[in-house]
Amino acid sequence: MKQRFDDTEYVAPLNAYCQQALKLAETTFLGADEGYAARIPGFRGLIATGATKKETLAELETALVDWINLALKRGLGLPPLRPSKPVLVTGR
Repeated sequence: MKQRFDDTEYVAPLNAYCQQALKLAETTFLGADEGYAARIPGFRGLIATGATKKETLAELETALVDWINLALKRGLGLPPLRPSKPVLVTGR
């Protein structure tokens, strides 16, 4: 991932956050004429589309960086990164 954040002090942690967030991305095939859509649960209003899955995920990465920059500039904070499906933890 390229450095895309404004404040160099926070570049490494934000890049790591982005990489983790992108691992949670959900893609949907919309049809042969429409291509794909992708979103990340918890990131309200963040969606990307593209002709291919690869193109869609690249668009999602760009949109995610813009989404994070705007959220931070507005003082909104960032959502916690949670898997979209609950993880079952069992103990003995």
